[in-house]
Amino acid sequence: MKGAIWSAPTTMIALFVLMACLVPIGFVTWHAWQSRGAAIERGFAEADDLVLALSQHAARTFAEPNLILQDAIEHIENDGMGPEGQQRLHRLLVNHAKASRIIRELGILDEQGYWRTSSLPERPTHSNGDREYFTYHRDNPGNALRINTPVLSRLTGQWTVPLTRRIDHKDGSFAGIALATISAEYFQAFYDTLNVGTLGHVALYRDDARLLVRRPFVEAHLQTDRSQAFFEATQRQPSGRFHGASVYDGIIRLAAWRTLEDFPLIMTVSRAEMDVLAAWRSSAQLDIAVAVAASCAIILLGTVSMTMLRRRIHAEHVAAEAGRQYAMIAEAATDVIVRMTPEGKRLYISPACRDVLGYEPEELLGSNMSAVVHPDDRVVLQQAFTSLHSEASRSTVVYRGRHRNGHYVWLEIAFRAIKDPETGAMREIMASTRDISARKLSELQLARAKEAAEIANRAKSNFLSGMSHELRTPLNAIIGFSEMMQREMFGPLGSTRYTGYVTDIKRSGEHLLELINDILDHAKIEAGQLDIHDDVIEIAEVIDFARHMLAVQAEEAGVQIDSDAPPGIRLLGDERRVRQILLNLLSNGVKYTPAGGRVRIEASFDRNDDLVLAVSDTGIGMTELEQQRALQPFAQIDNERNRNKQGTGLGLALTRQLAELHGGRLELNSVKGEGTVVRVYLPAARILARPG
Repeated sequence: MKGAIWSAPTTMIALFVLMACLVPIGFVTWHAWQSRGAAIERGFAEADDLVLALSQHAARTFAEPNLILQDAIEHIENDGMGPEGQQRLHRLLVNHAKASRIIRELGILDEQGYWRTSSLPERPTHSNGDREYFTYHRDNPGNALRINTPVLSRLTGQWTVPLTRRIDHKDGSFAGIALATISAEYFQAFYDTLNVGTLGHVALYRDDARLLVRRPFVEAHLQTDRSQAFFEATQRQPSGRFHGASVYDGIIRLAAWRTLEDFPLIMTVSRAEMDVLAAWRSSAQLDIAVAVAASCAIILLGTVSMTMLRRRIHAEHVAAEAGRQYAMIAEAATDVIVRMTPEGKRLYISPACRDVLGYEPEELLGSNMSAVVHPDDRVVLQQAFTSLHSEASRSTVVYRGRHRNGHYVWLEIAFRAIKDPETGAMREIMASTRDISARKLSELQLARAKEAAEIANRAKSNFLSGMSHELRTPLNAIIGFSEMMQREMFGPLGSTRYTGYVTDIKRSGEHLLELINDILDHAKIEAGQLDIHDDVIEIAEVIDFARHMLAVQAEEAGVQIDSDAPPGIRLLGDERRVRQILLNLLSNGVKYTPAGGRVRIEASFDRNDDLVLAVSDTGIGMTELEQQRALQPFAQIDNERNRNKQGTGLGLALTRQLAELHGGRLELNSVKGEGTVVRVYLPAARILARPG
């Protein structure tokens, strides 16, 4: 009996103690497992949020050069790649590069890979024909944007990400590429600011698994591909998660990826499992210790259970506080973030609305999105909002929003539709709004300044063009009367000194008339009022005329003029303007050639069958900088001969304009101290007859 009584309580106590120990141990084990799953899920959720934000950042980053390259190709198609078109294209690229915080350089490469023009101060002279992106476009038709794998820049020695588009001739053949580069350091610096743990990775891939950017940066990884399993997973769905060992270092990581909608790119964010579970591991170890202590305390004292409860409540409080801090960080963005129903009713608005619109978030909750929109902008905003209910999932609109103080500010809002992946029905709409008032003000000021400059330039050109008769008539009278006095048509002047004065008056008047004619011709061209009158021109006769006109000037300067123009060349053009071209070139050659020198004029044909009128001299020559200045209107080079002989500085500039009016071009080559060669190319379409 005593054994039974003893055994029963002992057994019951043993069972109670056993159950009391197993319950907390089992509970801790279950809780640890659940907490581990929750920690993994939080890690994936944070990676999902970060990869979404980085995908949007990458899309915005590549959208800007994509639009610039499209603009450059359209400029080439509309304006061509002639000298003036190429200069305008160069200015366009320079302006785009200056305005961008992303683009390092812009350029146009010809079909051989040489630079036609670029945004750099000096155009590179090397060929990029061996680059993979160049050969790809050369061998594959289509002008879609291609985001290429990083390459080492031959100009800076740094890693850059090239973006390219193919350029075609009108017949569809390969004409070269348009190129924009983004420094890999731009992405690297941005990704380095992200907190993904000491072993975390941020990477951007092409959809063919080629790596573009990775944080941390490892140069060898640029030449390797992502694992086949990961790549196949990205092809099956636009976004997802990956939990496994890295192909680079074998560390188990939690990764989230997202395929960009507008570009063939995949953004990935991964964190080491050990980093994600660090807090959980500490908490689990603490729970195990608490469970062991609780099991011992249950045997000795039941009050230990209260201590465990208090510790658990504290742990949950810490977790809740961490969640609130994360929400605070998410809401601290300077853009106003809004969640709204498919009908436009605001469900959530971030505190940034205080700075942008002056309202408290609570004041705008529940209101419709059009409540603070300028009446003139409601239609375009509603159209963008309505488009989200169709196939479009994103839309961006610029509009004016009413500030709480009553004035309007310029805003840019980006909508994103959140749809059910199974049914496609819209769940809600996310919107991000930013204040762009400063940018709009700058655009308005720039447009007004440009308009004012164009008006002033047209007024100047129209004034000079209209002054042709008023300036030429009195000068012709001065020259005519001085010539009559020089010849003493109505009797002797008296003193011989008067004859010298009259000669000086006549020469000065003729020189002034030449200057005025050059200025007026230039003004007419600038105003679009100078027309050419086509006629049949014998080139040999025009060259002979120009030689005879400059014969006296050349003899006085001690310069010999030679010519080589085969007879039989006939050209359709304005004979007066072609003479003016040759007289300007010959006059410059004589002017800048010292005594004993030689000036030569030739007529020939190039490989394109264009007529080439070349004037060469053995004069003082020019540096490259002086050549550029000589082609600018009203620009004069500071040298000994210019100081002694006055002019407008329009000679070469006007000659080039006259050549371009005939559909031709002017080419200047000079070596300081050796001489100058100026070639005027007139198109083959104007050739009526050739020698023989």
